[in-house]
Amino acid sequence: MINLTNLNKQHGTITIEIQSILSEVEKDVAHIDAAAAAYHISILAGQLKMHLLHEDKFLYPELLLSSDVHMKELTDLYIKEMGSLAEVYTKYKNCYNTKNKINENIPLFQQDTIKIMKVLKNRIEKEDTELYRLIQEKNI
Repeated sequence: MINLTNLNKQHGTITIEIQSILSEVEKDVAHIDAAAAAYHISILAGQLKMHLLHEDKFLYPELLLSSDVHMKELTDLYIKEMGSLAEVYTKYKNCYNTKNKINENIPLFQQDTIKIMKVLKNRIEKEDTELYRLIQEKNI
């Protein structure tokens, strides 16, 4: 049976970083702490990298060995979706991982951040309510 404890903890820390970034973005432009935002963007990048590594190395290979066809199809879909999401976040991080880069165009930073954080939050929610729930229900 797959132990989801570590993955759930990772989702918790990722969610905290997302909220930290969003709390900066939601401030008035004059009050955004660009250095703090850049710091949390970099921390989130590291957390996502570790989470994806854990999924790619342990979770997904085990799920792909399942005899449950729906589980295999769902896992394959998650693998494909996450690949593009990881690329999008990396591009975002490279645009905004320093105070100076953020300060170049704060309104664009706010717009881009709200969009990517929404996508990340939705992905975590989807994993929690769909994939992880299914793993628990089927005792995989």
